[in-house]
Amino acid sequence: MPKSFFRIASWTYASLVGTLLLAPSAEAAIFYATGQRLTQAVPGVHDDIRENFLFAVDSTTGIATPVSPETSGLPSALAGTADQQLLGYQFSGQLMEIGLNSATQTPIAEPTDLGATSFDILEDGRGFIVPFDESFNTQQLHQIDVTTGAATPLGSSQAVGDAIDDARSTQLGTANPFVISLGSVDNSLYGIDLDTDSLIQFDSETGDAAVVGEVGAVTAGDRAAFSGFAALTGVDTDTDGRFDTLFGNVNFIDDDNDPATPVQRLGGIARYDLSDGSWELVGTNPGVIFFGFGASPAAVPEPGVLLGLLSVGFLGRWMRR
Repeated sequence: MPKSFFRIASWTYASLVGTLLLAPSAEAAIFYATGQRLTQAVPGVHDDIRENFLFAVDSTTGIATPVSPETSGLPSALAGTADQQLLGYQFSGQLMEIGLNSATQTPIAEPTDLGATSFDILEDGRGFIVPFDESFNTQQLHQIDVTTGAATPLGSSQAVGDAIDDARSTQLGTANPFVISLGSVDNSLYGIDLDTDSLIQFDSETGDAAVVGEVGAVTAGDRAAFSGFAALTGVDTDTDGRFDTLFGNVNFIDDDNDPATPVQRLGGIARYDLSDGSWELVGTNPGVIFFGFGASPAAVPEPGVLLGLLSVGFLGRWMRR
């Protein structure tokens, strides 16, 4: 065969490997968010305009870009699957598949009777929620089958409250936890308790809960204008097929705390330190607030497929000699 054929074959191989190995890195830094963009009223022209979108968020800059038409009714509890699907858990207990470009919602599985604003899926496909109990607290991790909707409680029905009370040395039963979100890193699940502004870690096998760092570590502290820690997701930043970094939202509601000036929205993206439960701001989005975050791990090629591609490459190089 002519040498030109092997040059073309080699180029095709390189392009194919590049597609498989480089494309996921571009996707791995992206996660999805449900949120609302506010356009402030202009006197005599229009009132406040509130538009809901599905956003794609760049985890390196924190910049969120609408990727859907203006929509409504999107769930705040999001999670991504290993095959790059985005799922949502409606507060009614219905699982939905969300179109990444259209934001259309397609019901999947049977609905549960569990209300929850927290939802996540591990890399191995296991889904989890922390539903509200009869006292409107969120205490117990539940595993949920995302194909059938069946939910199974794990661990103690007082797990979160006991973890908070143990950490702050208060009497058991004092805490009234409200775990509003779930995200995962290295098969550990994390949620934000809004009652105490604390990061809670869950064991995905046992349902055991613990406070990360100190109670109240998630608080804005002297950054009091930040509020609304409603969303969490793990992100696969190194494209190895596993979530390695926890991101959350920090909705900025005013820039100067001056009641004489208009309240402003500034949707913040935060990166969490899993050693102490604190966060640092990655970026902000003027006029936006976020409700939920979800991500999929990078689509890493199967070892056999990658070995085959490498073999083709070696063969191509040998035949060019």
